[in-house]
Amino acid sequence: MFRSMLRMQFLGPMQLSRLVMFLPQFVRLFYRLITDERVPMLAKMVPWMGLLLMLTPPALELDMIPIVGELDWILIGYLSLKVFIWLCPPDVVREHVSQIGRGE
Repeated sequence: MFRSMLRMQFLGPMQLSRLVMFLPQFVRLFYRLITDERVPMLAKMVPWMGLLLMLTPPALELDMIPIVGELDWILIGYLSLKVFIWLCPPDVVREHVSQIGRGE
């Protein structure tokens, strides 16, 4: 059962290529949300706090362990960006996503 759950979480080649293809749009969305005045300051602090957490001495010590060192960076980065989007007002996120989709 655990093996089937683990297998479901891996991205296939097509999903990975789509993720890489949309990465510039995600970066553009995060930049627009960070610079938007309608987003609360608390939400804007979350990605910076995640970056600060990655640079603390215990996190840097974990980098010496081969696999765990990379996993903590990925996990902290993913969670901080996910919480950042979650804390942003949904209408502002939708507005920026639609503008990026139109190519503005």
